[in-house]
Amino acid sequence: MATIIKAIEIVGALTPAAMRLYEGFMALVGEADRAELTALYVVARDQSDRLHDEVQAAAR
Repeated sequence: MATIIKAIEIVGALTPAAMRLYEGFMALVGEADRAELTALYVVARDQSDRLHDEVQAAAR
C-alpha cells in the first residue's frame, strides 16, 4: 500500500495519471486498502478545492 500511495504522490494526487492509478489500484486491493485510497483521494480533492478557492479569492 505504501508503494501505491507514493506513486500517487509522485504524479500529483489529482492529476489525470493519479486518477488512473486510483482506478486501477481500487480494482486490485482489498476492502481496507480501498477505504484508505478513498480517504487519500478525498483529502487531496479537499486540498485542491481549498487552493482553488484561495486563488479565486486572491484574484478578486
